[in-house]
Amino acid sequence: MKTTIKLLMLLPVLLFLSTSYAQQAKQLPDLIVQDIEIKGNSKTKAGVIQHYLTFEKQEAISTEKIESSRRQLNATGFFKNVEIYTRPGSEKGSVIAVIEIEERRRPYFQFGGGHSDLDGWYFIPASIRFDNQFGYGNLVDIQLFFSDRTSKIALNYKKPFLFEGSTWFGAQAFSGSRRYLHYLNGLQAQQDVNFGGLKLHLGGNDGFFRFITLGLQTENFKPADELKFTENDSVVSGIQVPVVLRPMQEVYQVSAFTLALRYDGRDNHYYPRRGFWGAVIYEKATTELNTEVQFSRLLLDARFYQNILADHVFAFNLKGAYASDDTPFFKRYYLGGANSLRGFAERRLTPVGYGTKLLLGNFEYRFPFSRSPKMEPSIFGVLFYNLGGLWNGDARIVSDDLFHSLGFGLRFKLPILGLVRMDFAFPTTIIEKEDFQLHFSLGQTF
Repeated sequence: MKTTIKLLMLLPVLLFLSTSYAQQAKQLPDLIVQDIEIKGNSKTKAGVIQHYLTFEKQEAISTEKIESSRRQLNATGFFKNVEIYTRPGSEKGSVIAVIEIEERRRPYFQFGGGHSDLDGWYFIPASIRFDNQFGYGNLVDIQLFFSDRTSKIALNYKKPFLFEGSTWFGAQAFSGSRRYLHYLNGLQAQQDVNFGGLKLHLGGNDGFFRFITLGLQTENFKPADELKFTENDSVVSGIQVPVVLRPMQEVYQVSAFTLALRYDGRDNHYYPRRGFWGAVIYEKATTELNTEVQFSRLLLDARFYQNILADHVFAFNLKGAYASDDTPFFKRYYLGGANSLRGFAERRLTPVGYGTKLLLGNFEYRFPFSRSPKMEPSIFGVLFYNLGGLWNGDARIVSDDLFHSLGFGLRFKLPILGLVRMDFAFPTTIIEKEDFQLHFSLGQTF
């Protein structure tokens, strides 16, 4: 009994001491970076490496900052190996951050695949990278690009850090050919358009400006003056080609500037479980830039992801686009296909000459076949519903003109190719003999 009373009397003292200790622990200063040592960089400039660190001198450091810095340095591709650790500094509470790297000395090959709205699925069999050759952190590669509609060779250059790291600059010189599909009286015809040019881009790395990209581009387009029908191998040319597809001149020179706002709040790029991705892109071709064709275009793209249960995800994509009536067909929009409105043949819902007003919605319910919390599933399924419409000129956008489809699909993560997509799509809006489509492509739909 006496022991119990003594313990009760000591309880307030113990509580006071524990509270005081907790307060002192909270007041203890974080470990401060006294200096940063870099080892193994016989080529790479120290400033380049420091741009990718999430800590600086005289700032607090943590395990999380060390790991994120290591990931960012590895992601550059400049190094074969990166190690970051700390050792005690000259003063109490200070540390020396040590970065040990093993540099990549020779150019290397990079393979990849995916899809884009314009090119369809694509495969890069040999992208030869010459990154960081002189140690200034520049990104340079020669890219051979092949897809179901496009072949292209491009020389890409990017300076990731300008003006003390606040800005980046990119340039691309390219040449290639793209195949456009048209439907005339229900028959599919192909028209090739050769192109080439130069694109320059400038963007921010910090603050609000990291969401903004400014672009300036000059391109030459040379549409073929004939259409080739795929079903009967026939060819039409000259005045037989519809006016909107008939080249009025041999080569079109198009010079334009672009303004793009992009935001990426997804928790994962490969298999987002939650978050938002959005883009607004405006393009203007004007005589002030010495263009032969004047037009303007606007694209809005919003993507939402919400985790429902376990790794099951509801994903929603809404896209709207507008182009002025003077926009040439090779700069307009299409509808139908694996990367557009599933359930219909490639570009089957596109009017002759392509469209100037686009509305597209995609709803997907994604579920993995193996449970892997916080990891990327290698195989997963999708249930989807699509709706969309495409209009020209003064045509009003009305719900009665929308096309609808639904279906299910499978996704497989494979080496080199990345994500392979297979969709079984059934149109609920029937046109002619369109009743089922099996789509194959690369990459997520959105």
